[in-house]
Amino acid sequence: MSTFLAIRKKSRVKTEEHLVSLSVEERRSLLVTPAPPAELADELTLQGFQQDTREAPIDEQAPTFQHLNGIDAYVLNTLSEQQIERARATFADFSYQLVPDFQLDLPQPISGAKGHRPSGYSPWPVECGIGEARRNGVTGEGVLVGVLDTGCDADHGELSHKPIAFRYIPQQLARDNSRDVRGFDVYGHGTHVCGILAGQNVGVAPRVDLIVASVIESVTLQTSLVRITKGLEWMLSQFQREENLRKPAIVSMSLGFRPESLDAPERRDVMDGIQMLLSILFEDFDVLPIVAIGNDGAGTMCAPGYFPETLSVGAVDVNHVPAKFSGGGSSPIDGETQPNIVGYGVNVYSSLERDWNNTSIWQRLSGTSMATPYVAGIAALYASAVTTLESAALRQHLLDTALPLQAPAERVGAGLARFT
Repeated sequence: MSTFLAIRKKSRVKTEEHLVSLSVEERRSLLVTPAPPAELADELTLQGFQQDTREAPIDEQAPTFQHLNGIDAYVLNTLSEQQIERARATFADFSYQLVPDFQLDLPQPISGAKGHRPSGYSPWPVECGIGEARRNGVTGEGVLVGVLDTGCDADHGELSHKPIAFRYIPQQLARDNSRDVRGFDVYGHGTHVCGILAGQNVGVAPRVDLIVASVIESVTLQTSLVRITKGLEWMLSQFQREENLRKPAIVSMSLGFRPESLDAPERRDVMDGIQMLLSILFEDFDVLPIVAIGNDGAGTMCAPGYFPETLSVGAVDVNHVPAKFSGGGSSPIDGETQPNIVGYGVNVYSSLERDWNNTSIWQRLSGTSMATPYVAGIAALYASAVTTLESAALRQHLLDTALPLQAPAERVGAGLARFT
């Protein structure tokens, strides 16, 4: 089966004028599409697609479509190129763009020593403001932070102090078989990221509401656009819960891809589709995507970090020296210098895994994957302290308050994210 994603071409806030004047709370509560438009569903059915729901029995070989309610996107599976071309024309009539599914990778982190957490250990230098924030009671409380990664060990000693909403999005996408379960992580990368972001001892913002989607395979460290979209769809459903409608929302993504690996026609569709997806998050739901710029070194960048709807993150060490692996350059989308900002991403100490005896283990890892949750944590501190900051204003506030560094902008952007 070939898998495709149909993404709405325009922000609903831009196309439905009545949404512009609404508060974030009101907008989120309205942006749920409970069912596909009847005409579109009927047309897909006439073309031989069967709607895939948890309740309906389905022929495993049949072409299928799923509707993702919150994002208002569609997942199609079919073996027929002719059927895809007919569906492409149909979706175009309803202002959706059909995008082929493709693989994205987790930037490979650089591993350091494992061990047990030293008593009273505090990993963050004074100049970043995290210690002062804690002393003043600013801990990220009341802020939603979504993490798309390999998962999260909810029972690790660094994270067991808090409830963690968790969903496993399986690699096999032919059926709607995602599962809400106790958080787990058989690789450790996601647990490390979550510890940096929200750990009880080493976390930047330990009181955030953590929402984790396991979307990256622990063996190959690969994922796909459809799998990520399903993870985001579930996160949006959490953001739209009654108790969460008023809360600021951030998504941390330590993943990406190099567009030059795709053929030109496919590349254009993919880039357009991802930008539409980010626009839905940023403009419709007021969610700030914070994304790693990649670990391939100066002059290189991974999408979607360099899209204007995101805040892209590079890495520095505790002496503010840019990491050799940290990417940067000029965005091919709008020419903006990348990364936008940097975080600590060298030898960062955080939670990793538990052994067979249930002993929690910590490890030092390096990568823009580590810098990204650090920046997301700083963003959560600001969103907690100044609750009126919406996503665009929060992004700008992070840039305005960054600590200027003695390095070129294409290595460090506006500087080191800090809480002041």
